Amino acid sequence: MSLFDFIRRLNRALILSPSSYKLQNTEQMTIQQTSDMLTKYQEYQDALFCSAQTLQQIRDEQLRKLLIHAKLNSPWYQKALAHIDVENFTEERLNEIPIMDKITFMKNWDAIVTDRKLSLALVEKHIAKMRRHNNLLYLHDRYHVLASGGSSGTRGVFIYDWEEWNKYYLYIIRHPLYNHDRTQILIDPTQKTTIAQVIVTNTVYAIYSLSLTYKFDNIKTHYFPITLPLNQIIAHLNTTQADILQGTPSTIHKLCLEALKEHLLIQPKVICVGGEPLYKPIRELIKKVWPNVFVFNTYGTSEGLFGMNCCADSEVMHLNDDACIVEPVDELNRPVHKEVVPYRLYFTNLYNYTLPIIRYEVSDQLLFLDKKCTCGIQHQLIAEPQGRPEFDFIYPGNIFVHHLIFVTPLLHEKNIREYQVIQTKNGVDIKILTTGYVNKIQLQNHICAQLSNLGIVKPQVKLIEVSEFEYLPSGKLRRFLKLNPS
Repeated sequence: MSLFDFIRRLNRALILSPSSYKLQNTEQMTIQQTSDMLTKYQEYQDALFCSAQTLQQIRDEQLRKLLIHAKLNSPWYQKALAHIDVENFTEERLNEIPIMDKITFMKNWDAIVTDRKLSLALVEKHIAKMRRHNNLLYLHDRYHVLASGGSSGTRGVFIYDWEEWNKYYLYIIRHPLYNHDRTQILIDPTQKTTIAQVIVTNTVYAIYSLSLTYKFDNIKTHYFPITLPLNQIIAHLNTTQADILQGTPSTIHKLCLEALKEHLLIQPKVICVGGEPLYKPIRELIKKVWPNVFVFNTYGTSEGLFGMNCCADSEVMHLNDDACIVEPVDELNRPVHKEVVPYRLYFTNLYNYTLPIIRYEVSDQLLFLDKKCTCGIQHQLIAEPQGRPEFDFIYPGNIFVHHLIFVTPLLHEKNIREYQVIQTKNGVDIKILTTGYVNKIQLQNHICAQLSNLGIVKPQVKLIEVSEFEYLPSGKLRRFLKLNPS
């Protein structure tokens, strides 16, 4: 029995009326939404193990339903799909549908949304309230709103109705937390579990919003805003002694450094990371600090794309293939084969009928693996995401420099807490926030040698110590800044 099987039984008594959204307050709505979600849990977990043939049938069927709904209810898609026979459509014909980038999506939001009571102006007013009231959840007692700028800085606004939000969550939690060989579920469903989240505590972001929406009697979640001074976060974590620690890889990296100094005195059983690439040096540092901890890496977007490890300490993930279609393409928008790193993705969300997202550009580079997992799940395997094209630099002479050239040596420095890499004409300026001695000359020389080996003549690398950084509202740092073309 998995954790959520147990929780489902505990929460059966919480069911109010099965389809009513007219509840008195947010607490009652979250109780109802939790109950509604749990009634579907087993169905969604079972769907993980359907055959490849059944999975394809599900994708085609869900795609047709989405296109029919969008064509009937969205002015934008009435035009975009006017020439397409949506009732007999299949995934192999997706290239007949025009692609859409985030700028086009936001510009035409009001024409894309299928509930004509909704508008971008209305949703933006709700987001403005969310900025002032961090825990605000529901719009019109039914909808959940997310806003994301991501690392690209291009803002997106997304909305899910009651059932769609349940599906968003179910596609995440249906994966039990197994040990490395899937012989043991790591969290005992008969015991109380304590979770510590070091995150941005505003419901405009999915992880916090989901955590506030779904409440369980035997799970106690503590929220520590990433904006708190680090010494306060450490004090809270030392007091909490959580079983599960959650945060971005860069946040966990900072906590690891504090644990090495014996400031942070915790022994989490599980660490879950997401929101940023989990670089190899960070994974290695986690295991150095906590050799017995089980690490899970998640990949998710506000648009509804999700990837998850099927067991602890794995460096591959399963996509939620029954909930989305992902098309990896090259710079010329041509499909790429498995085992080839794409330039971008086209993403179709198969369950968001309120705001259809169809062949939508995502700049992540997901490497599709040409193999099946021994766990029996037929969903597409991907390698852990390691960044985006905007993280990499191009220098005169079309010299390509991958961001790991900088990331790897910087993460190996135990006294660098934070960094930002700024491209210059023939090198980089690297801002660093340090907690002790760093041999800057040695580090500069190492990076210079790497750049020189790639063909950059007399590269210049400057390390600049700073006392603080300016973070995005999401809590992330714009870590790689390209040289502005002149």
